[in-house]
Amino acid sequence: MVAKLSRGQDWGLLSAGILCVPNQRLIWGSGVVDVETDDFDDVFREELSKVGFRVEGDPSNLFETPSSGSDYAVAGLITGIDARFCLPLAGYGGAQIKGTVIMNVEWQIYSRLQRRLIAKVKTTGGFETKQSQLGNYQLTLDGAFAENVKSLAASEDFRKAFIGAPVDPNARVQAPTGDSISLSGSAASTGRAISDVVGSVVAIFTGDAMGSGFLVSADGHILTNWHVVQDQKEVKIRWSDGFESLATVLRSDKRRDIAVLQASPHGRSPLALRKALSRPGETVFAVGSPLDPKYQGTITRGIVSANRIEDGFSFIQSDVTVNHGNSGGPLLDEKGQVIGVTDLGYQPDGVPTGINLFIPIGDALDFLNLKPAP
Repeated sequence: MVAKLSRGQDWGLLSAGILCVPNQRLIWGSGVVDVETDDFDDVFREELSKVGFRVEGDPSNLFETPSSGSDYAVAGLITGIDARFCLPLAGYGGAQIKGTVIMNVEWQIYSRLQRRLIAKVKTTGGFETKQSQLGNYQLTLDGAFAENVKSLAASEDFRKAFIGAPVDPNARVQAPTGDSISLSGSAASTGRAISDVVGSVVAIFTGDAMGSGFLVSADGHILTNWHVVQDQKEVKIRWSDGFESLATVLRSDKRRDIAVLQASPHGRSPLALRKALSRPGETVFAVGSPLDPKYQGTITRGIVSANRIEDGFSFIQSDVTVNHGNSGGPLLDEKGQVIGVTDLGYQPDGVPTGINLFIPIGDALDFLNLKPAP
């Protein structure tokens, strides 16, 4: 939790006596009422736990805890407090206190997987302590904050961002329709040894950026990510033997982050494509050009961790090692058949975590309307 109130800012009124006569203004950061915002972290955990959420991580360092196993982080910014406290026995040696607090909080929901803020929610909550007792000022503040947490958990924006609407596990965004592109020779391709796959995988260069791609037709069609080529009309490609040429960007879909290029196939054969659903636990291999052009043709090994849907799109999750430059390269099964296209990895502070996402090859073909052919 972070308080946006400035030191010296007026945030309430303190009264005294049986009639609660106004006595002094409450000033943030000084005076008789010292607010302990650290208590709010415990309140946050308690209130969300009551409604079924598991709260993990270091609450004082929400967005900078890459070791946390949680998928999301939630931070709150206190933007306003209006407090009214009374000391009924002031002057008679009594320090008991009662009062009311209205608090405003702006919440930020952060996806560690996507590495971005996915929602902002504003809440207002109030709490009153009617009986005078020691420590009531913090109890009242904690109560007002708890009401904000309850409002957050009940808000539609929070549920959409954090919980999401129930979905069919097989549901996904529908692919667009249009003229199809025939992938000659793709349907006839069979699996091959993983070591032989490298010859059909290319490095792609666009200015200072680099990615990967792989051959999917005898006519020279190459699949890669949209974010590798973006809005370029032509890009440079380099084959495993060092031969370089230009490739034309034929079609792309930014939403699905997929694109198809065309170049001379350079005497290479298209990779076999397997549209069947990947199985968690099966061995997979990634091929690409991680980090530097000199590492073109790097092969890494892992397993399928899960099949997921993110924002309406299907993904294969795997712990196979990939880095910048692998984007657009193939994910293959043990028979050398392509099951996915490398898309993105969760790397807070540039450190790989073993959480990487791949576009299922069936989706890649559907969103570009590519049809395997003999």
